[in-house]
Amino acid sequence: MPGTLIRQAGDGGYEAAEPGITIRDLGVTDATGGDYTLLLVRIEPEGARVEELHRHDEGFSLAYVLSGWLKVEFAEIGVQTLPVGTVIPAFNGPTHRELDAGDGLELLLLVTANDMIGNDNEKIVLRFEDETPYQDDVATGFRCRDFDLAELTGGRLTARALRPIPGVEADHQWHQHDYDAQFLYVAEGWFDVEYADSGIVRLEPGAMVLQRPGVPHIVRGHSDDLLLIEMTLPATFETEIVAAPAEHADSIAG
Repeated sequence: MPGTLIRQAGDGGYEAAEPGITIRDLGVTDATGGDYTLLLVRIEPEGARVEELHRHDEGFSLAYVLSGWLKVEFAEIGVQTLPVGTVIPAFNGPTHRELDAGDGLELLLLVTANDMIGNDNEKIVLRFEDETPYQDDVATGFRCRDFDLAELTGGRLTARALRPIPGVEADHQWHQHDYDAQFLYVAEGWFDVEYADSGIVRLEPGAMVLQRPGVPHIVRGHSDDLLLIEMTLPATFETEIVAAPAEHADSIAG
């Protein structure tokens, strides 16, 4: 998977999937050989009122409520109302039915082609924002809300939300990672990153990056109201500080 894949907010629109449901494909399926699909899903009330319990045949899915709310019944855990910031890891297509939605519901949805662990039959887990508070990481300059998925997925996936620590400016350096893939999605604010293979990019709400292993990059700046959703496979990976690539050594974010 050579090269960094960048999808800006204007790259591709929403398409109707079924009545009351529109989807924006972030272009990850082809780029990962079908291993992962990353979607933005908008659901109107008419699309969230389903009479019968059903399930989707999929390996693993991770949904994050970006806006609005969803009321859904799961066969395993009953009726739940999912507000903004709710994280929904689901194994092997749990049986459920949508009951209602409102306030412009939109989900960020990652779906894997294969089972995450293999022995979890229709398991559903919810992570509410008030149950997993942000923790400061002064070295990076960000507050981190860990979605607590590493143990749940047997070390195959980690995901977290990142916000800047007010008044803290970290000394960012060129670095690269050793992982299978990392997805970054900008939910609020803006984020400037420089990649050795793509130069400086400004990512605004609705933008997504599929970061490749071994590609040097550096954080160049961000807004104070940034909200960044980060998903990494596998959950544990190595970070190596590297020298700035010669052609990028004197670059400055615009």
